[in-house]
Amino acid sequence: MTTNNNWFRENIRQVHIDFHMPEFPRDAINNFNAREFVSHFVKAKANVIGVFTKCHFGNAFYDNSVGHKHSGLKEDFFGEVLAEAKKHDIRVIAYYSLGTDAHAVLHNPDWYQVDEHGKVRGSEGTVWELPCINSPYREELVIPQVKEITEKYEMDGYLFDIPYLHNHFCFCTYCKKKFLEEHGQELTPELLRTNRELVIGFGIDSAARCMKEIHDAIKKIRPEVLVNCNGAWRMGEPASVNETSDYGLWESQPSATGSFLGHSIRARHIRTLDVPVQIMTVRFTEGWGLMSCKTAEQLKFEFACIMANGGIINIGDQVMPDGSLQSGVYDIIGEAFSFVKEREAYCIGAKSVRGIAVIADNTSNWYHDKDDSATFGSAKMLIEGHHQFDIYYNDDFPDLTGYRAVVLPENVKLTQESIDRLDAFVRDGGLLLAEGAATYSKEAKDFGLAEALGLHYLERTPYPFAYFTENEELWKGVARIPQLVEGEFIKTIPTTAETLSLIQWPLTVPDVNRAFRHPMPPAGTISDFPGISVNRYGKGTALYVAAPVFRTYWNSNHFWVRRIITNLLDKYDTNKYFEVTAPVHVEANLMEKDSKKILHLINFQNIHAGEKSSSFYDPIECITPVHDIKVSINDKRIRSVTLHPDNKRLVTEATEKGIRFTVPKVHIHAMIELSEA
Repeated sequence: MTTNNNWFRENIRQVHIDFHMPEFPRDAINNFNAREFVSHFVKAKANVIGVFTKCHFGNAFYDNSVGHKHSGLKEDFFGEVLAEAKKHDIRVIAYYSLGTDAHAVLHNPDWYQVDEHGKVRGSEGTVWELPCINSPYREELVIPQVKEITEKYEMDGYLFDIPYLHNHFCFCTYCKKKFLEEHGQELTPELLRTNRELVIGFGIDSAARCMKEIHDAIKKIRPEVLVNCNGAWRMGEPASVNETSDYGLWESQPSATGSFLGHSIRARHIRTLDVPVQIMTVRFTEGWGLMSCKTAEQLKFEFACIMANGGIINIGDQVMPDGSLQSGVYDIIGEAFSFVKEREAYCIGAKSVRGIAVIADNTSNWYHDKDDSATFGSAKMLIEGHHQFDIYYNDDFPDLTGYRAVVLPENVKLTQESIDRLDAFVRDGGLLLAEGAATYSKEAKDFGLAEALGLHYLERTPYPFAYFTENEELWKGVARIPQLVEGEFIKTIPTTAETLSLIQWPLTVPDVNRAFRHPMPPAGTISDFPGISVNRYGKGTALYVAAPVFRTYWNSNHFWVRRIITNLLDKYDTNKYFEVTAPVHVEANLMEKDSKKILHLINFQNIHAGEKSSSFYDPIECITPVHDIKVSINDKRIRSVTLHPDNKRLVTEATEKGIRFTVPKVHIHAMIELSEA
């Protein structure tokens, strides 16, 4: 990809303005004024905005000859906002709703997507009326409209929303015809059950072809314009779709998962890529379009997580039905963007310093599936343990030179070539931590890294949970009792591995006449199988945990599991570049820019939970500063440290490995510049 996207990398105060607007409101878009509209972004110090050309309802917001312009819009909404934004050096991304268009399908019912039950996807009184990209919708509306917009306006980029068929399959007449032509067999719901991979692959290929056609049409007219589809370059996205996008976009709203860790975790993957990627949050407290507004304190925290970890900030807003914006929202966003502006010079273009490589899988169903709990659980553990790490997708990990350790969650999918590379990494002196079924091969009925791990796979246990027996060193900060892991253990046969903790079975699996006070009975018989083991292999060390600790930690938040694994890593990962003594809610991350290393410390607190079944997450109203954080830098070249953005030199003390110092206070985000001078 040769597109110059430097401007996109260097402008990280971005706002996306949703404008999905039906036509029934009597006074729809009667109060739009481009000058006043753009003034909010100027006030808020935004430098990139996403502006609508067509919404989910199929309404165009520009002076069009193709498609249906919103009946309440007298002006050229997109064109006027674009012209006004240019006066203030604000870049403009043109938003286009691709996968949802109510006007198109309601007027052309044969364009509807059709599900496996023969029902059209839509017509249920919602915004989700779904046209099929394999129907003439593409040729008769999408491509002509995109060409018209591109020829008419000098925008800076595009965002195409929802490039995929819903769940990656459709049984409309057009899909059936194209599938028969390509695969020589009928596309049927039965085939979805018997050969799901083939059907889903066809759906993904359809999206890639559609985006390729759109991409090429735009580039032919304006080669300099950046093109993107929502979801491109996120972890697990198909390469064929990524190739059509000059930048990436990974949506990340705390209310979607209940977790504030999503921004940091996503950024630790996208910073390993060669393209700039937005991490998109929203102003709303619960879901797109709920006209609420987070506090400036919360937005500062969210923005710090994104920029300090290598991402590009993008925050979503919603235009009011009358075509105006809510001024008070931009007071809040402006305060948060001022916070960003103070810090962004240390963040833009920074690269991660190598420490631990997490190599894992992630869901591949785009918007409709949650992120994988094993991947995100491993990241949650490492963040809370103050470890430095990056995240890679399966085989897409680089030369591991510079990494001290590799972590393999149970879900990782690796080729033999990748397994051989990891085997060599350990033999040459690296540290490996694998859990559960990581690298297990159904064909070989053994771990791909059996020799490095020093044990062979035997079978899964019959119990849905079990316990680790106590190990004094690993039980620091944990009650000296057998510790529960709420997941299926794996029986292994050690060859050269040393057992650190055994699996202890529960007394039974509750059933008729075998009930206990709690559905998970206490520990019973101690087995002969290792729960945690260590193996010296060549010059390196391989650790193995016989339970899906990462998945279960993400799903249960059982702190003792994290503490045991953190103690395990701390015992064997003895060459950390930095060590931070701070509460688990303080995140530490080391980046490098212009040959200078910057240690970021990010502080998080939220309020007490209410009813968890109905409250999506616990918002942040106020973050209490943390004081006197102890930091050790294990690099004898470092002579001084400076706290930013205060530009305050901190007192240091020499240690055997380097220096140590105390950060007096971290409110939300502090940056410590490490200098050899």
